[in-house]
Amino acid sequence: MSLASKTTTSVAATIAAAAALAGQVDAWVNPSGYSSRTAVTRAVRLDGSAEAAIARQEEPAASSPLSRFGHDHEAWKNGYSTCPVEVSPTVLDLPDLPGDFPAGTYYRNGHACFESDDGVQCLHMFDGDGMVVGATFYPEEKKVLFRNRFVRTDGFVSDKADGVMSRPGIFGTKVSGGFWKNIFRLDFKNVANTNVLHRGGKLYALWEGGWPYILDPLTLENDEVAEPAGHSLGGLLAEGEGFAAHYRHDARTGNLISFGYQLDPIAGNTKIDLWEFDSNMQRIRKDDVSFLFPGAGVMHDFCITENWHIFVTPPAAVDQNKALGALFGQGAFADVIGFDQEATESIIYLVPRSKHLDVGTASEMKAGEDKRVRAIPVPYHFSFHFANAFEDESGNVVVDTVLTDEVDLGLEYDKSMPVWEAVDFDQLSPSRYVRMTFDPAAGESGGVDPPAVVESIAMQTVSIREPEFPTVPVALSGKRHRYAYTVGAHRDVDPPPPGGKGKGAAGSVLKVDAEDPAGTEAFAFLPHEFVGEPIFCPKAGADASQPECEDRGYVVTFVTNGRDLTTDMVIFDVEGKGALEKGPVARLPMPTYIPPGLHGTFVDGLTFDMRGLAMEE
Repeated sequence: MSLASKTTTSVAATIAAAAALAGQVDAWVNPSGYSSRTAVTRAVRLDGSAEAAIARQEEPAASSPLSRFGHDHEAWKNGYSTCPVEVSPTVLDLPDLPGDFPAGTYYRNGHACFESDDGVQCLHMFDGDGMVVGATFYPEEKKVLFRNRFVRTDGFVSDKADGVMSRPGIFGTKVSGGFWKNIFRLDFKNVANTNVLHRGGKLYALWEGGWPYILDPLTLENDEVAEPAGHSLGGLLAEGEGFAAHYRHDARTGNLISFGYQLDPIAGNTKIDLWEFDSNMQRIRKDDVSFLFPGAGVMHDFCITENWHIFVTPPAAVDQNKALGALFGQGAFADVIGFDQEATESIIYLVPRSKHLDVGTASEMKAGEDKRVRAIPVPYHFSFHFANAFEDESGNVVVDTVLTDEVDLGLEYDKSMPVWEAVDFDQLSPSRYVRMTFDPAAGESGGVDPPAVVESIAMQTVSIREPEFPTVPVALSGKRHRYAYTVGAHRDVDPPPPGGKGKGAAGSVLKVDAEDPAGTEAFAFLPHEFVGEPIFCPKAGADASQPECEDRGYVVTFVTNGRDLTTDMVIFDVEGKGALEKGPVARLPMPTYIPPGLHGTFVDGLTFDMRGLAMEE
């Protein structure tokens, strides 16, 4: 692959990749008095075992003023400390596990280490090696089967073998060795850190900048080692192409929909490949389905309805000066996409689902020329994540999303230190949960419609409590829903003025009521505790696709204590009004510290034979 083509693919495909590192901590310095690891020696052997000797300095927590959103900022920063131990499958007792909790497995991927063995720090949390955590629930036995393991990507293996940061990160992390070692380095590390997918009996670790890695669902070991750079999914992916970290289930058919994207800075456009898979992870159709739109796209997530794929992006183009600086190791390749700061509109691209596209006719459909691709202007915003989308009884498309008024990828701060040390929450654009409703006919011309169309878009703000990581039950994916589950700030604050700044850390779980925003519920953790993406698990025998059963379930997630460097798994009952606000019905300390993570999934019914596995003493 040429230098230009590799740059083209890598830049576009990794803008929204998420983070986790793997390695050893040496003399981590923490002047705040918070718990830290002062002498951690960690040897990870490539046969899958791990040994750790941990000396932890336990000191009283230093006082730390709280932000106006209620979080302890020193604890938040301290939370980005390396996971010290990989735990092989171990059975834990959970007496409070509800009897109607579904038997199955919760997987989550995310950042877990923040420096290389020789002390080179990750400059952005989105640059590290992924660690997958698995928790299998046995409600009758009141037990949980826990394990965690770093994904053995080729970059991770190289780091461990050589004891250095062997490859650059797309978000600016440098390789070991100084300036000259970082010039013209385009061999970005596939960190496999953003999400997990269980399909056809296999577990995939996903990062949109590269190929997926396949893991054993029980042990989390790399299941197939024939492709050290990841898996091409049977030849679907060419060298340098990526597979999105976010996918969507079609609740009507059981199929899985995903995408990949590539930026062509020479042609000045972005290509989106669209794929649909059956239950065995085999493609529904073999011909190419893709579309092109002008400019540079940042496509981390998308959503579907019965008839549409839905993508949203603000106008952007490649910044040639920043690209040149990145080539010389003086910036992040993720920062080469420049967003139009004067723009007043973002664009929704509606692309028909595969069933509406004739075989052999849907390759590189051009927005603005091919009338099958509809481009609809909406008020300017940026969305990292979508909750869900559906079509109402009038044929309107309804999209629930978390959005901000500005794009902030954490790339404008002091690059001499990690972003979590440099970031100022008071300068970040606040997020809000919004329900957009629009007529898909507005984009029938194939081109961007006039400003009058923007005024016709209904944008209802549902929550301003700094929501993020929105999820809905899998049974409602692409169907009408009322409730979504998100993280939020520790406490409500008065909304900032339009264009105002200020953001809170993830310190609460929200049950967002999109039909009656006043009915939205929240449970807040302590100021030094931070919560991850909540995943819905239907109660045994419940069908969340039925209106009366939509919230008949639990949500599960991890809570990180950034002061003491401990992690708990928590379970909330969310059925009925006020249930979430009562707090967790079960809380289980984890056998090792798990840093803040990213995305996960619950696989209903997936359990394993516990006989012969380690039991917690």
